[in-house]
Amino acid sequence: MSAAEGMPYIGVLFTMIWMFVHLSIMDGLRNTEIKLFLFAALLGFLLDSILVVTGFIAFPEHTLMSGPSPLWMVCLWINLSATLNLSMSWLKGRYLLAGAMATVAGPMAYLAGEKLGAITLFGSTSVFVVSIMWCVAMPLLIWASEIFTRQQLIQEQMMSLGLEKSK
Repeated sequence: MSAAEGMPYIGVLFTMIWMFVHLSIMDGLRNTEIKLFLFAALLGFLLDSILVVTGFIAFPEHTLMSGPSPLWMVCLWINLSATLNLSMSWLKGRYLLAGAMATVAGPMAYLAGEKLGAITLFGSTSVFVVSIMWCVAMPLLIWASEIFTRQQLIQEQMMSLGLEKSK
């Protein structure tokens, strides 16, 4: 909402604060969460930038802080990733379900953003393309969460067995 009102930095600031709070709560999975934040930020920036460059969506000029996909939008992807090991952990291993849900929920979020004035979708084709993008993106996010969690658990097991290389 702050981006639609010409203050996109508020969402970015809020996300930075939330990331630190989230990482303090997720102490046991901190490395996993940091990797997931970075993966989601990169994935979201790339996918939304592709949508902008190809003319399917646009962001109001006053909301842009950097690149085709604004920083505040990347922050929304980071916020979503913070839920993957908590409230959405039940989707792990359920890629088809995750994709199916995202096929509906993704475009709904973008349409809500359009109602707020933070994004423009150019017709029903744009909604369809956003839907397909989310059908792919959500399973990728779930997969990344699983991989990063598994990596951290293996590293912790190796450390507890004294098998970690000394630095």
